[in-house]
Parts: sequence; C-alpha cells; structure tokens
Amino acid sequence: MSAIGQTMRAALEAVLSDKDQEYQSSARQFEPEKRLCERDYTIIDMLNSKGHESVCFCVCDPDLKDMPIIFSSDGFCDFTGYSHEEIEGKNCRFLQGTETSTEDVDRIRKAIKEQKEECVNLLNYRKDGSSFINEFFISPLLDDNEKLAYFIGVQCSVPKKGPGQMPSNAGWVYSQGNHA
Repeated sequence: MSAIGQTMRAALEAVLSDKDQEYQSSARQFEPEKRLCERDYTIIDMLNSKGHESVCFCVCDPDLKDMPIIFSSDGFCDFTGYSHEEIEGKNCRFLQGTETSTEDVDRIRKAIKEQKEECVNLLNYRKDGSSFINEFFISPLLDDNEKLAYFIGVQCSVPKKGPGQMPSNAGWVYSQGNHA
C-alpha cells in the first residue's frame, strides 16, 4: 500500500474511532460476504458502530456486472434522498447529471481500474434534483490475500463557504498527499 493510502486510512480511522466508545451496532450494518483483511474489516466495524449512523457511504462489488451498490448507509440515503431499495443493485452513476465533470468521473474510473484510492470534489444530484458538491473518496477493500473484494465510497457535502475552508471528509487528507 502506498504511503498516501496509509495516511488516508489512518485519517479515516482517526475520524471514526472513539477510544471511550464501545463498538455497538447501528440499525443498519454492512456485513461483507467476502472475508476482508483485518485493517479493512476494522474500518467497516467502525462505520457500523453506534454513533456513526449518519456517515454517508456505500459499498460496491467489482465482481458483479456494472459494479452495483450492494450496501448503502442510512446516512447515504438521508443525504441523497433515495431509499436503500431504490439504489442497491445500481451503479453510482445515477448521482451524476449534466454539470458533473467528466474529468472527475474519469479520475474515479482510473482509480477503479488501477484498484487505488482517489478523492475528488464532484458535482452530484439528489433525488429531488438539487445539486451538491460531493467530496468523494473511493478506496478498495481488500481480502485476507490483499486481493480486491469491494470498493467503498465515502461522501461528504462541501458547504458553500468562503475560500480556504478545510473539508471534513477524511479522504481529504489523501487528496493533499503524504505530509508525514
């Protein structure tokens, strides 16, 4: 794994972890059918823990045709306005629209093809048609043999504030390079 990938994973774990909090299940959990490596299972376990129900993420299966969403968090559905039933089984392209940057989409496709992490600010659309800048982080989830099992996408709306604001998505650390 690249130093940048390690930095991103550490940042994601730091955002999600709470040493004083016991890991208790939220209402809806992703339970992978494929066995994940320990570090990726730890990330999923933290996302499933109590207090992280609003985290906006989805998991896609690259082994299925058109890499559909196989799990969407409650936070993802609340954020986009779609129900789990409306989106699971579909590719994430339904969030794109006429103003979505093809360059950003190409960066995501390249990351998928190369099985690498990527972070982009992407214009997407909710079910009601309203647009939002989506700070989108995608990362492969690996199995015990370090082979690709899934992709996880973590989404965060970028508020329309002044220049110089720091995004709140842990994937932002990845997009800024390795500062260690």
